[in-house]
Amino acid sequence: MDMEEEIIYADEEEISYFQSITGYLWSFLEFVQNNGWYFLAFIILLAYLVPKLWPHYLKWSEQRAVAAYDADIKKNPDLFKQKQEELQRARVKFQEEYEKKAKIALEKQKEKEKKLLEEKQALLNNGMAAGQSMNSSEKSKNSKPDYKPLMGSGSGSNYRPPRRSACSGGGCG
Repeated sequence: MDMEEEIIYADEEEISYFQSITGYLWSFLEFVQNNGWYFLAFIILLAYLVPKLWPHYLKWSEQRAVAAYDADIKKNPDLFKQKQEELQRARVKFQEEYEKKAKIALEKQKEKEKKLLEEKQALLNNGMAAGQSMNSSEKSKNSKPDYKPLMGSGSGSNYRPPRRSACSGGGCG
């Protein structure tokens, strides 16, 4: 008998829980149905005002941050000195990295120029033996075929636009 009563009570609890959830859902839907136009107007107003007011909010929050920083500096002057030293160390570090990279780039450029000079000397030595000049070998290397895609097929069929006249619409009689 006790088992049957516990099963009945459990089912009644589940039913009452389900009914309470559906009751809340129906009341929410009814609220939305009654006030839907107000929600829509609020969303449109929000969509219009947020882009207009956002820059002012950012400016205000930045001013607040600057004021808070100034207050901290005023309370603790050592903090300002410490921040300036950290900033100076960071600047020195970035300058050293920049100089190191510039030095490496300069070395690479010098190596490239040296290699190019050696290639030219080798071509000059080989060219003198073969009886060619330096300029002709460079021209043959850099010359491209006469390919001009915008010139047409070369068969003489060029497009010519029609003549412009005052009566282009055909209404001059």
